[in-house]
Amino acid sequence: MDKPQLPVTVPPGFRIIAHRGASAYAPENTLAAFRLAQKMGASEIEFDLQFSNDRQIMVCHDRVLDRYGYPGRKVAELTYGELSALDMGSWFSPFHFRGEGMVCFEDLLSEFENTLTYHAEIKEPAPGLTEAVLDMLDKHRVQDQTIVTSFHFDALLEVKAIAPEQRVGWLVRTGGFSADNMAKAADAGFHQLCPMAGETTTDLVRDGHARIAEVRAHSVKGAADMMQAIGAGCDGLTINWPDWLVHRG
Repeated sequence: MDKPQLPVTVPPGFRIIAHRGASAYAPENTLAAFRLAQKMGASEIEFDLQFSNDRQIMVCHDRVLDRYGYPGRKVAELTYGELSALDMGSWFSPFHFRGEGMVCFEDLLSEFENTLTYHAEIKEPAPGLTEAVLDMLDKHRVQDQTIVTSFHFDALLEVKAIAPEQRVGWLVRTGGFSADNMAKAADAGFHQLCPMAGETTTDLVRDGHARIAEVRAHSVKGAADMMQAIGAGCDGLTINWPDWLVHRG
């Protein structure tokens, strides 16, 4: 399809979620990316959480840090001090973002507090991580502004067991936007089912809405995926280009 005229206008309730921050323009999951997303008008951000070696909750997508310039180094094997000292910006742009550090979950919440809605993905489940994430939400009093997400169904069941009122969203991969998974998410009391944008259709989203409060798309690779999710009737999407969308009115 032809690229639409940007920005595309969406209804006021549509979730424009900056994927790992404004990650098309700044290094993902850094304060620079989240600050830029907010500057672009995004009021919702998505990010990834995993434990460091000393059980600090770090904001990082990859388990192994090869892509960021640290071959063989793993988040789970390094301490908070070691991870926070890494340059997480130069891989993206050494001119603009050299020295941009990895942050922990508390750094992120302390920076933005109640000014954002948080889509917090449990990336690498580990003993105690779910409880630690929920404790941090409680400490900063942002439970109502947070949806905890994961590809790991059991991690979300653990969230609901500890905090039944906490909203969760189940991320599903290729082929996962199915009637069986809709029923499974509904039976578990999940708030969202999150399919890949390229697999959304009007019929599937309608069927999802019959069981689940929200259908939120992910894996938006460009304008075509974005427009497909919007046209299918999704409640929102994660996007690397949050400035491509704007709320009507």
